[in-house]
Amino acid sequence: MNRLRSVLQLSALLFLVSLLSSCAMGIQLKTERADPKGIQGTYDLITYGCRYPSDIEHAAFLITPERTDSVDLFVLDTAYKIKRGLPANQALAEAETHVLCGIRTVQDIRIRRIQDGSGGTLGYEVLPRYPATDETGMDPLLVNYSLKNGKITIYIQFDPNVEKKINSMNTPGAGAM
Repeated sequence: MNRLRSVLQLSALLFLVSLLSSCAMGIQLKTERADPKGIQGTYDLITYGCRYPSDIEHAAFLITPERTDSVDLFVLDTAYKIKRGLPANQALAEAETHVLCGIRTVQDIRIRRIQDGSGGTLGYEVLPRYPATDETGMDPLLVNYSLKNGKITIYIQFDPNVEKKINSMNTPGAGAM
């Protein structure tokens, strides 16, 4: 009976902690598939990653100019660059070129609309998709968007399974990526 009570208390505590942490992060913004032909207007282009030839950690974001100053990337300030005021076709072309950088094979480019939480569009994410046979999988990055107090935060991290593979490959005696 005491064991059951302890398990229930622990479960309730974990639920409460997850609920509080999700509130602390703000409202999670959703993405949906986007047709590149429908992307029009002017955008600020944020490019992330592509630091060395075999880097798999790269992404691009087309953000509406009036919202760029309210967007933070939860990464080092030196890990990304911003080009402002690009026509949609140029921003998209540069984003696609950026995610194709390096020596790794990119099978496809994924373009998704980032919803702003009120039915509008914050912008678009452009991510590489690798072959299913790639050791990191097709989509090694997890990208999440959060809105809190008018500020949008973009969280970029490795999928935990990919991170495990990378860490195990970088241990002494294992092959490096």
